[in-house]
Formats: sequence, C-alpha cells, structure tokens
Amino acid sequence: MDETPLVHAHRALNAKLVDFAGWLMPIQYSGVLEEYYAVRKTAGLFDVSHMGRIEISGEQAESFLQWISTNDVSRLQVGQAQYAMVCQASGGILDDVFVYKTGPATFLVCVNASNRAKILQWFLENQPEKFPEAVICDRSAEMAQIAIQGPASKAIMRKLMGVSIETLKPRYCMALDGTGFSGLLSRTGYTGEIGYEWYLPAVQAQEAWDRLLKAGAEYEAKPAGLGARDLLRLEVGFLLYGNDMDENSTPLEADAEWVVAWSKGAFQGQLALRKQKEDGLTRQLTAFEMVDRGIPRHDMAILSNGQSVGKVTSGNFSPILQKGIGLGYLPPALRKEGLSLEVDIRGKRVQAKVVKLPFYTRPKS
Repeated sequence: MDETPLVHAHRALNAKLVDFAGWLMPIQYSGVLEEYYAVRKTAGLFDVSHMGRIEISGEQAESFLQWISTNDVSRLQVGQAQYAMVCQASGGILDDVFVYKTGPATFLVCVNASNRAKILQWFLENQPEKFPEAVICDRSAEMAQIAIQGPASKAIMRKLMGVSIETLKPRYCMALDGTGFSGLLSRTGYTGEIGYEWYLPAVQAQEAWDRLLKAGAEYEAKPAGLGARDLLRLEVGFLLYGNDMDENSTPLEADAEWVVAWSKGAFQGQLALRKQKEDGLTRQLTAFEMVDRGIPRHDMAILSNGQSVGKVTSGNFSPILQKGIGLGYLPPALRKEGLSLEVDIRGKRVQAKVVKLPFYTRPKS
C-alpha cells in the first residue's frame, strides 16, 4: 500500500490504519464519535494527502479544463476554486474534483485518491490533439494535503499563520508567501463546518501537522480519521465517489446539475447529458431519514409499497440528529418530500421518509 508523508505521525498517535483505495490511512484515532464531535464542536485535523493533485498550466490550460470538466472554469479569477465533475462522452462520472486557479494560466485539480491514475490518464489522452499547449503534471507525490475543520479552525489557523488568513473566503485559495509557511491554503472543506485545506510540500508535512496540533491544543482539537470524515460529509449531503456516483451515473442522476454549465462551449459528455435532460431521468439520487429505529447501510434495498425501488448508496447514524440517514437512487416520482419508504435492514423492513438535503446545517455564528 502507498503511504502518506504523515504515516509515522499516525502510528505515533496509535491510529487504526486501514487500506483505503490502496493507501494506508487512519480510519480513527481515539474513536469515530469522539473525532466527529471534535469537528462539530471545536476542530479536527485530517491527513488527506492520499488525494491526487494535478497541475494544468500553459496558454491552453483554461480551454482544456473547459473541455474536460462540466463546470465553467472561465468564471474563476486567480485565487478562486470550483467544484466540478469529469465525465465520459456517455455522461458517466469519472470523478468529482475541485479546480483551483492558482495563477493567470495555472490550475491545480484535486481528484479522489481512488481515481488519481485514471484521471491523470484521461487528461493525458484528451490533451494532445486539441490542447497541445496545455501542460499536465502530476504533483501528488511531491505535495501533502492537510485539512483542519470545525468552529475553532479559524482561530487555530490565525494563531499559526497570522491575520492574513482572515481575508480567505469559502471557495477561495491563497498562496502562503509571507506567512512563514509555504504552499496553498484553501477553503473547500467536506464536512459542512468552517475549515481549511493546506496543500504543502511533502517534506514539510510532519512539521505542519505537529504545529497544527500544538496550536489547536487549547481548543481541544483532535486528529480525525476517515470514519469521522465519512459521517460528517454524509450529514451535509456531500457525495462520495464509488458509493453515490460512478461511471454508471451522470451528474443529473446524482442530483448535481448545478455543476453542469450548459451555456459554456462544448465539453466532454455534453451531448449525452443534454439528451438525458430532454428525455427525462429514470432515477435520481434522493435523501431519506429513518422514521423508525435503524441504521441504513450501503447496498441495502429501499422499498416503496412493498416493491424494491432502489438501493442505499450511503447510510449511517447521525449522532447530532439521533436518527439514521441515507442516500439512494430512486425513480423521480418517489422524490417527494415526506414520501414514505422502507429500508430492508437485515431482513426487517424499517420505516423511512424522503427528505431534502442537507440533513444537517451548521449553526450560524
């Protein structure tokens, strides 16, 4: 398995390490619930260095990204970030990504760990013919990525880096020149809380991790693993590639049409997506919560009037809501808020109902 630059730090903290997309990653340290509450109440520190980081530069960098992704990259100013999807010609989702405009003709694309090799190959295959002046470079190995998330994250980062971070808004990024640190700091977190992602040289990862933990000690910030991260992202309705979407689902089916910029020029998958929109969807990702006691899990059957109508793609028990929550693909006619459903939990049909996302919204400060 591959290891991040922080694997020794995880071992020193007695983390439970597991295989995740071919990476040895911490699933938990002190416990999933303790880490979950740290993020919701104070702050949690995540090693997300397993993610892929691909740099696109050159005169045709923007044109290439306009073709290869669904969102409108031309709307980005230097220092802005954007969520998008990369699709096949069929409209199937190859990955969901964040695109950062780091310079006038330079972009950093953050991709899922499980898809890094696939997306890099896809970029290289689609680049030469139309965009010979776009330069594609995989920066994954030379960079680390640390996320700090939670209500206290701003105070912790201010303590560590100074007041310069106060100007950083959600969906923006900034170079850390002049702060005493290097790399790129962004606000594109996946927990629903205030937070930051720090892209930095891999050789600096251990020092950065240690200093973040030290700065967060007075706030009782804790290292957090993938178990807490998965629960946190589900509560706010963020999708997980491989569960809630894959090459057999489209952005429209995944209820993510908002990342499809219909009015921009041609892009990969546009014709298939437009036809699907015109013809109408046969299924769409839908949120539900349990009415009766029970925890929905991936691949469990969802029923309506006794008939199987779909499967759970993501499901868990929400500690803050004290109920089971989940996502699954259902026929559009069944996506009415409040509609009664059932989930087959180990042979028992447990009552559920359709709800709107997000399940949880961060209280306004």
